[in-house]
Amino acid sequence: MTASIEYKEPSPTRARKASICEYAEKLREKVGLENGFDLPGIVNRNGGKLSYIDFMDDDQTDAIVVNPEDKFIIRLSSHTGALRDNFTIAHELAHFVLHWPIVKQKNPGCGMKATRKVDESNDDLRRCEWEANWFASAFLMPERRFRDAYKKKNASEVFGVTQSAVEVRAKALGLNDERR
Repeated sequence: MTASIEYKEPSPTRARKASICEYAEKLREKVGLENGFDLPGIVNRNGGKLSYIDFMDDDQTDAIVVNPEDKFIIRLSSHTGALRDNFTIAHELAHFVLHWPIVKQKNPGCGMKATRKVDESNDDLRRCEWEANWFASAFLMPERRFRDAYKKKNASEVFGVTQSAVEVRAKALGLNDERR
């Protein structure tokens, strides 16, 4: 990415959680996502690349960098596993599909950077993170299929996500008590 590009922070959609989840599930169908392990191909087909941050890299913060021509790089830690990376990739894709169009429209010629370290005092950035998490959860674990896999106790394997991501999704859908 060119150093002379001005990069802006993501801008929230302010859409309702249910609307974002519905959009994510429809987009999942459209792109033919089966599980998290299909994500690198989706990234590549949409002008993106995956890059791994080495332990010794000076810059440890950028999670997605989008240039004005819609090309992007998703930066992943070299110290996490594939299941964790799948959620991270989906989260960063959410910034690309939800927040980048807003930034691009408001700031022609600029790029966008979303970082791992969010200023908790910035309500807009916190909102962007919520929106990206809602999208990633629904994109990776669509509700109807998730409910079935959760009951069978194989959601992590079916969707290619960590057990922690499964538990967060289950809690959001009110399923935690159903398993007991």
